[in-house]
Amino acid sequence: MSARTQKTITAGTIPLIAVMTAVTTVLTMFVKIPTPTRGYLNLSDTMIYFASYAFGPWVGGIIGGLGPALSDLIGGYPQWAIFTFVIDGVQALIVGLFLKEFKPFNVAVVSILAGVWKVFGYFIAGGILSGWGPALGEVAGNSFQMAVGLIVGLALFSAVRKAYPPLVRLGNLGVKSAA
Repeated sequence: MSARTQKTITAGTIPLIAVMTAVTTVLTMFVKIPTPTRGYLNLSDTMIYFASYAFGPWVGGIIGGLGPALSDLIGGYPQWAIFTFVIDGVQALIVGLFLKEFKPFNVAVVSILAGVWKVFGYFIAGGILSGWGPALGEVAGNSFQMAVGLIVGLALFSAVRKAYPPLVRLGNLGVKSAA
């Protein structure tokens, strides 16, 4: 028998989304390393990966898109907000949709695929906003941000999962209940 998983957003999910979006916004704003394209490197990937592992594609996508986009709006980078919402939201969706079982190989492949999407997305956004030369210069920094976010997000999820095992059922990561 499969564990019950959350397939839709319910009234009970809305406070979770609100709190996690706020946490993501604050953590994204906490560390800002300015970049030449008038953007910045931050910890958004940590929460994007965590939210997608823990809550699945739709809740993770909302948290992953809204949190960093709100950080852009509040933090003085409004020109990036719509790009951030789409790029980071899709990054979370990729992880949530394609990660079916929490096995190291699966996590690595899906998370890196989502990270490559993010780096590519910000290259395109940077090219539109600042030119292709500066955007190309951001690829290494965005790749580093993605790698750090993956490692810290995975560690955070693993720690929370051990402390609160029902969390895994929300993300639907192939966990069976002991019927």
